[in-house]
Order: sequence, then structure tokens, then C-alpha cells
Amino acid sequence: MSNSWIGVRSVGLLGTLAMAATAGSTLAQNGFTYVKATANIFGYGLSTPQPGGGGGGTLANVIALNGGTGRIAAFSSGGQAGWAGGNDNGPDGGTFSSTTNIGAVGPISGYNGPLSGQLVGVFIEAGDISALSAPGGMSYPDLASYTAASYAPGLRQVFYIGDGKTGTGSGAVQGFYVPDGAAYLVLGIADAFGFNADAGYYDDNVGGYETSYVIVPAPAAASILGLAGLLAARRRRA
Repeated sequence: MSNSWIGVRSVGLLGTLAMAATAGSTLAQNGFTYVKATANIFGYGLSTPQPGGGGGGTLANVIALNGGTGRIAAFSSGGQAGWAGGNDNGPDGGTFSSTTNIGAVGPISGYNGPLSGQLVGVFIEAGDISALSAPGGMSYPDLASYTAASYAPGLRQVFYIGDGKTGTGSGAVQGFYVPDGAAYLVLGIADAFGFNADAGYYDDNVGGYETSYVIVPAPAAASILGLAGLLAARRRRA
């Protein structure tokens, strides 16, 4: 299953969205989390992450989602991570490897795209997923595929987040359609030997990414791209 890129029209209702995300709605939510560079995106649901060669790192960040349909998530991320003692990069990814190509692990899809060490996420349904088959990965054929206005990942399909904007440190806030039925958002890193092998090699990673998130239900979700100021302010306060 490839990703679906859908343009989201910003109608400039930043104040309305801020209120929807922070008060008065049992569905909207926002928050802040620090995603370590050792956070294994493929280890969800395990008491310890899949070890693989080079170590399985640490458990990825798991955010329990409020229920609802028509939800859209937005992110604002900063910070630096490093690999094997150097080559620091930000959440959009770096050039330790020009590509990442990692196969599926259990029910979690693989990840294949340009650059390496970027912030990625995956939406997970409730219940035991261990016996489920992994879906196909998202399609990221080139750097331009990281700059779309919005994305629609499926359940258990690892997707690129980066700094949450259409450019590196600039541009419009990107929207991520939350699949109906998603109960959790998991944030982490897709890592492997040289970023192009079976998942693993998390134990020599350092640093991490400060990440703010907002998840807005319909109908306010239609204006998710107006959340740039709210997200940036939350990350600065944190």
C-alpha cells in the first residue's frame, strides 16, 4: 500500500484550532515527547525491542490516542541525533547514509526512502497485533516525496515525519491523516547496519528529537495546517 498525498486547505483558524486542541473537546489532544535516537520503531508491543545486530535500542515512544474519525495529526520537531559517534543530523534526516532501506519486522512495515536517521512514526490499532501481517511500506522515491502537504499512512505502516514541515526548518506544517481505528501513535527511528539491512544497530545512537504533536478531530482537522504557531510555541516551552 503506497502513501496517499492529499492537499489540506488552511483556512487560517489558528485560534480556533488552539482551543480545540487544548480545551473543550474530549477528542482533541496535544503534547510533547523526547524521542531518543535509540527508540526502535519496530519494537512496538514487545517487552524489549527486536535486538537484531548491534542491539535493539530502547522502546519507542507510545502515545495513546483519543478515539474518533477524521483525525489529523501535525508535528513540530527539533534536536540532533548521531550515529556511530558522529554524523549528527536533525529530524529531517542526514547523510550518514543517502538512503534507508529496512524490511518489515513482524506486523510493522519496512521503511524505504532518502536520507537516514529521520523521525518516523507508525499508527497502531488496539489489541494484540503480533499475529498480523505487515502492510507494504509507504512510497518515498525521492526527497520531493518528503515535502507533500499531507499524507495518509495506514495502520502499522511506518511513515516519515521529520520536522513536520514541507521544508527543512521552514515551510508549511504537514498534516498526517490518522487511520480510523488507530489507538496508538508510536514515534522512533528506523535503524539498521548502515541504514540498509535488517532492523537493528540502535545501541551506538546518541541524542534525539524534541517533538510536539497535535491531533485534531473533524471538523477542526480541516484547518490543521494553521497549527504551526501552536506547535512551535509548545516545543519552545518544553
